[in-house]
Amino acid sequence: MPESAEAPAPAQAAEPTDPAQAARRTNRRELTITVLIALLGGIIAWASAGRPWATGVAGVAPNTLKVTASGDDLSAGVTALGLTALAGALALFATQRLARRLVGVLLIAAGVGVAVYAFGEHGASHASRVLADKAAAKGYATRSMDAHMASWWILATVGGVLVVLAGVAAVVRGATWPGMSSRYENAASKTAARAADTGTAKDLWDALDRGEDPTGPAEPAGATPRAEH
Repeated sequence: MPESAEAPAPAQAAEPTDPAQAARRTNRRELTITVLIALLGGIIAWASAGRPWATGVAGVAPNTLKVTASGDDLSAGVTALGLTALAGALALFATQRLARRLVGVLLIAAGVGVAVYAFGEHGASHASRVLADKAAAKGYATRSMDAHMASWWILATVGGVLVVLAGVAAVVRGATWPGMSSRYENAASKTAARAADTGTAKDLWDALDRGEDPTGPAEPAGATPRAEH
């Protein structure tokens, strides 16, 4: 009797992977993730600096005035360094090797600066003086005010730390990441390789009919054939 069980189909062989191509894919992924981290840190620092970090009340009831001070009012360094981090993150795409490492050093400096400014300006003593100056500008003469601090400075510090992490990654691994030009060079080399492999049997017969040797080196374009003696 014929066997009812069918023979199992042979397992398909796994496609071989090119180690160089896998390494390029990994490096490109590292570059993208690092840029996104730097952008996120810069945006967090820049956005947090525009929020009210301190509030206070000037005057005596019922004639009172609520005064707020943003991170920019306490220190403009957070915004400036946050924008620097954004520019540095975009520069990671356009640079290579040593230049990319220098951009990483710039990101580290910007991130440390953001964290230092944010942590240093969260004190109530400095905020009370800034609030008093803003109240005095509106006619409420006062030497100091009780400042109530918000938590935006913590978020700005986190943004600075993210920028520092991105900068460290660029310094350590930036030399192995691909640049913008390498993508076009790889595409051009693949196109040239495909063009070199498109020869067919018809092309070989046509070359023989013209008296050319299809197995020999190709003559440069514009070259004139030598006269036979």
